[in-house]
Amino acid sequence: MLIMPLLLAGCGSLETRTTSAPVEEPGQVDKPEERITVAPVPATRIAPAKKPSVASPQAGSALKKLRLAALSQQRSGKHAAAAATLERALRISPRDAMLWHQLAQVRLQQKKWRLAVNMAAKSNALASQQPPLQRKNWLIMGRAYRALGQTAKAKAAMQRAR
Repeated sequence: MLIMPLLLAGCGSLETRTTSAPVEEPGQVDKPEERITVAPVPATRIAPAKKPSVASPQAGSALKKLRLAALSQQRSGKHAAAAATLERALRISPRDAMLWHQLAQVRLQQKKWRLAVNMAAKSNALASQQPPLQRKNWLIMGRAYRALGQTAKAKAAMQRAR
């Protein structure tokens, strides 16, 4: 309680600095040599972020190793490890439709139905020129919708798979 007035009194004594022009005293004469001119700072453009690519051979080999490791983990029933490995691979190559499909499969095996649907849909969005992969994604979506009890969506997904 005693400290509060001291803090408030201390705050009131602080000077505030502004960047406005100085106030002239009456009778003060402007001298041209005393004026300071500041050149405007040019605006800088920020370059857009580059999309990650798999251009380097090291990234390609790392991606291949991660894909194979995830497949091995998936087959041995280590679904959580497989999902983590695939998510790591997706950080390297986020536009890889096959990685999204493989993650959708893992989510289906984990019985994470909504995630399976989302991952398969993402894979489909990236696989516009790959009908066989799209078909597999629609099958995953159909199974997941059926497990969720959404029979109309399951039927529609199965129709799309055909």
